[in-house]
Amino acid sequence: MFVPSAVWGMTISAYVCMCAISLFFMMRDDGRYNFGISMFAQGLLLTVLSLRFGVGFMSVTGLILFLIGLAAIFLYATQSASSDFRAQRALDSPDDTSGSAQTKIDALSEKLSLPMCYADSRGVIAGATAAFAEAVGMDREELYGVSIDEVLPMDVDEAVFESGTWIIRQAKEGARFYFALSQKAPKIRIDAHAEQNPLSALAIYDPATNLYTDEYRKIRGPEEVSRAQRYKRQLSGLLISLTFEPSTDTNLSQQQSEMLRNAFNMKVQSTLRTTDCGFLTGDGRVQILLPETPQVGAKTLLSRLITLPQDVFDEEIRDAVNPKVRYGMFFYNGASRIEYGIFSALLEEAFIKSKEGAADVSNKAA
Repeated sequence: MFVPSAVWGMTISAYVCMCAISLFFMMRDDGRYNFGISMFAQGLLLTVLSLRFGVGFMSVTGLILFLIGLAAIFLYATQSASSDFRAQRALDSPDDTSGSAQTKIDALSEKLSLPMCYADSRGVIAGATAAFAEAVGMDREELYGVSIDEVLPMDVDEAVFESGTWIIRQAKEGARFYFALSQKAPKIRIDAHAEQNPLSALAIYDPATNLYTDEYRKIRGPEEVSRAQRYKRQLSGLLISLTFEPSTDTNLSQQQSEMLRNAFNMKVQSTLRTTDCGFLTGDGRVQILLPETPQVGAKTLLSRLITLPQDVFDEEIRDAVNPKVRYGMFFYNGASRIEYGIFSALLEEAFIKSKEGAADVSNKAA
């Protein structure tokens, strides 16, 4: 049977096109369409060849392969479209899975009575636990829709409410911002030498300056000296005091003097490292113990403490009261035996011998 050239051209073009498409998917490591395309191309070629040579079984076989390939391509195409639709729907509606998981998290937080809330990307509170509402002193319903910066200060790590002082912790998860509150431990009182005197109690911190108290110094000081001696560690000590030289037309009352010293001592406490110990002694001076700190390190800290009045007081106050830092320094290298009483006495001696504004006054224990 004669087959027109146009039919041959269309057949060969279709066959080459199918082979190219199959190669494309093979290069992408996607074999889903290879079977359908192969059946489709081979069936088309056999059908046209059967017309040319007049072989009946070839036409039937080609037609079957053609239909199988066409059906396979259709099934794979519809299956792929359905998968893409489900994936897109999941992206457009994340509440189906993540929403339920988030609901479980919120329910768990509520059961644990955690003081926490969460806000959307604009910073508007979208949910809060009863414990959070109680901590900030608001009704739970009042919190919804309120900007988070109207409830919590955003520029500090702590917030003070009637319920107490709370540490603010923030985290981000997706489009949500979570804020959790943990109550700051209050200044506690502990039993000192409970075995000898269980009724005695000791205040650790001075409420006005946050320095350690003089009572606690008598316990912690010997411990630090004993530790330095036992492990042969360096221990530096400083003793500082803020003094004033008011002008003739300025009368500085005791209350004003105490207020200025408290401001200075608070700055001293914030300057110390977490491992350092600053004690407010009974006469208003500050004794500082610097564990494992060489003499050079103690001098560096002392140079900063001497200039602290410039940071604490403005120019008008400095001109009126002329604040000065008097100091003494003592260094113990851990090589010899020493008691805390001797350590403090040598530190007191260095303080007495010093002059206000002196650049370098120190003693050293070998």
